[in-house]
Amino acid sequence: MKFLFPTFLFALLAIAIPILIHLFSFKRYKTVYFSNVDFLKDIKKESKKKSRLKQLLMLAARILTILFLVFSFSQPFIPANRDAQTQPNQLVAVYIDNSFSMNALSEQGQLLEVARNKALEICLAYPAGTKFRLFTNDLKPKHQHVYNKEQFIQEVSEVQTSPTAVPLSLIYNRFASQKNETTENADKNLYFISDFQRTVTDIPNFSEANIFSYYLPLVPNEVANLYIDSCWVEVPAHRMGQEENMFVRIKNSSNQDYQNLPLKLFLNDSIKSITNFSVEAQNEIVANLKYNNNSSGVQLGKIEISDYPFTHDNNWYISYFVEKNLKALAISNKNDDSKEGLNYLTALFANDNYVQLDEMDVKSMQVNRLHEYNTIFLVNLNNFTSGFLNELESAVNKGTSVVLFPGTSNNPSFNNQLLDQFNAMRIVGMDSTKQDISGIDFENNFFKDVFRKREQNPILPSIEGHLRFETTTRSAENELLTFQNGDKALSQLNYEDGKVWVFSFPLNQKNEAFARDILFVPTLYNIVLNSLPKQEISFTVGENTFFDIPRNLKVNLESSLEIENPVNADKFIPAKSITGRGTRIEFGEQISTDGHYLIQNDGHVVSSMAFNYNRLESDLRYFGSTELKDKLDVAQQTNATIIEEVERNFSEIFEEIQNGKQLWKLCILLALAFILAEVLIARFWK
Repeated sequence: MKFLFPTFLFALLAIAIPILIHLFSFKRYKTVYFSNVDFLKDIKKESKKKSRLKQLLMLAARILTILFLVFSFSQPFIPANRDAQTQPNQLVAVYIDNSFSMNALSEQGQLLEVARNKALEICLAYPAGTKFRLFTNDLKPKHQHVYNKEQFIQEVSEVQTSPTAVPLSLIYNRFASQKNETTENADKNLYFISDFQRTVTDIPNFSEANIFSYYLPLVPNEVANLYIDSCWVEVPAHRMGQEENMFVRIKNSSNQDYQNLPLKLFLNDSIKSITNFSVEAQNEIVANLKYNNNSSGVQLGKIEISDYPFTHDNNWYISYFVEKNLKALAISNKNDDSKEGLNYLTALFANDNYVQLDEMDVKSMQVNRLHEYNTIFLVNLNNFTSGFLNELESAVNKGTSVVLFPGTSNNPSFNNQLLDQFNAMRIVGMDSTKQDISGIDFENNFFKDVFRKREQNPILPSIEGHLRFETTTRSAENELLTFQNGDKALSQLNYEDGKVWVFSFPLNQKNEAFARDILFVPTLYNIVLNSLPKQEISFTVGENTFFDIPRNLKVNLESSLEIENPVNADKFIPAKSITGRGTRIEFGEQISTDGHYLIQNDGHVVSSMAFNYNRLESDLRYFGSTELKDKLDVAQQTNATIIEEVERNFSEIFEEIQNGKQLWKLCILLALAFILAEVLIARFWK
């Protein structure tokens, strides 16, 4: 506490007057003698004690009256938390939290409306000539400018709810680091007007900047919120007839339990699956929805629950593409082993309407077309050129699967060239003995639903000689089939967006037992089905700003690309570029609402995207004033002030911020209170 006029404190010497009066009292007592004074002595002792206590209380009241009268003329105040002199020019920045959570109601009204009004009060409290900055969650480029009062008021009036949620450290650090000529020597003042959700209030990440920050916490009425937090699929690739298993995480941020609520899945505007779920207070559950893909092309889905008053997180949009058919390529040469293996593949896919098999000779093939195929079979080849390997790797990077049936030449170096290209295990020798395939990895999703039951000792085909591979942990290969002696028969390796499948034996007449076994068809067919590229089923508004069109989709780059919102028919043209993974479209911040977005080329829909709002705003847990203060203390933010009485007119708060909290009115009230206390003691104390 400090005093505006400290010289008035010399008047405290007047306290000596009541003390002197008390010490030199002029009242005299007369002694009266009685024959029996035992009872009178007791009365005398009690009267003296009461009289002494009364006089002491009156003395204390007089001293405190003089004390607070002197203090009131000295005008005491509690100084503001500022350790620097206020510059003549000041830069005042105001952050208005305009996220979805600010749609909640408080005793003063909607939080966002209260925040706008409070920002205007802050502006009007500062003197003419003050420069202002405005921050919102949108981080609009125009808000990087410095405004005068009139411009700032206009910008505040245009602030609307935004789907974007940003951490407070981003606002604080951006303002602290910005410099320009007009505000170089100005005091920087930053006001945070927010509900201070726990998910975005990251005070420990604030920089150690010399700015003065003020926090105005807006307290909403207690509300319950049930929301869809995230969604994912069991298999991120999609084909015709596939059973989709959709997982949905639902969170309950309220203090009440929910029982048997419906969870619905709509696909292409038709309800596809429905289930019920229950979730306890302040808990979460994972529900799943199952359905089949019965149509090809773009699939637009929406998962839905019902909850009020916050509805922005009741839906989760998904989108993916189902291939009408898959394209496979068999590359062979003119040797007998290669032709024999090609015949088996041709017989397998000859009458298949879903898998289309093309054939190419290794010497005359068009290597620039490799990326057009989902699966490429290398059938018992005896040589690879470096150019072919490079194009093959490029295709695998984009999502193609490569299946190697190795030739059994005495020189395995050409096969190792391919294996080295994909960091697969190298060939170290040849086992010429006849071995039965005996091990099947039933736990792998690759063989899921292939066999109705698992036999203990199944009769599996015998292989006439196989290649042996090094045993090392450097490769992340999964062994799907193994021989009796433990050697691998088939392995699978993920490489970038594609897969590499390696058999340890050639596909020829010597191994016809494998080609005629019941294991042959599901193994080869599943390899093709698992060659589908992974797809992102959803994106987040404000975070994802580009999209890679799947390589298998035909896009005419000479024609325009457009993105359309089918709900309101809004369209815009994104930027496009060619990357190592195909065609990339960039749309920046042009997508600001959740829902489905169709990508059109030459007027035809070639792909789609699904966008959802960030779920940070769905967690309705806030920091109170006490918790904010503790966090600021821990972060050593010495120039921070929490304004707790937000409902007060800001002009009064501003006066305290600039000049400290004035206490002279309180001193006068206390002085009057002690005068009244003295009168009451003198009047009623008998």
